[in-house]
Amino acid sequence: ANIDVNLEEEDKALHLMCALPRSLENFKNTLLYGKEGTITLDEVQSALRTQELTNFRDLKVDDSGEA
Repeated sequence: ANIDVNLEEEDKALHLMCALPRSLENFKNTLLYGKEGTITLDEVQSALRTQELTNFRDLKVDDSGEA
C-alpha cells in the first residue's frame, strides 16, 4: 500500500501463505492443492483462524490433567 501497488486477492493470499512458518507446511499444502480454482485472502484468513482455534482446543484438552 505504501508504494501504490495494488495486489489481486489471490496474490495477497499467496503472499500471506508464503509468510507462514514452516510448521504450517501441511496447512499451506492443503490450502494450495486441496482446492480447485483461485484462493482468496478471506479463505486463507478463515482457515488460519480455524486452525488456531483447533490447536487451542487441543491444548486445552491436553492440559486437563486426565489420563
